[in-house]
Amino acid sequence: MITALEKILTYNPFILHIVPAMQVPFGSVPGFLPGAASLIEQVDKRLLIVLRDSKHVVGVLRSFDQFSNMVVEGAVERRFCWSKGVFADVPMGTYIVRGDNVVLLGEVIQHEPTEGLKQVSEVKLEEAMNALNDSERENE
Repeated sequence: MITALEKILTYNPFILHIVPAMQVPFGSVPGFLPGAASLIEQVDKRLLIVLRDSKHVVGVLRSFDQFSNMVVEGAVERRFCWSKGVFADVPMGTYIVRGDNVVLLGEVIQHEPTEGLKQVSEVKLEEAMNALNDSERENE
């Protein structure tokens, strides 16, 4: 009868070495990492992070912990006015994101053109949002 410990440990009659239960040698990264460890593939990459309060943060992931708390360098808040087809980036610097607030994250390709949206300044975006709010008030 094989015990649970014998299933985890592999015995070589000449050398005793330990192999993890998932049979991935120490020092190598398995194809899939569970939980927060899967963020290791995103370190030093530019990400778009969608938060629970509907904010969109874009920046370079520099560090994370076991709770998926993240340090994002060069972060900007990306604000959208979908009806006008414009967006603006509001600089925030180095930003710490609490892991509980993350809804979605994905890698952003720096030079990919944005389909259907035009980047404008923060002032132009505010003007577009105010114009939209004024037109909504007139319709009421």
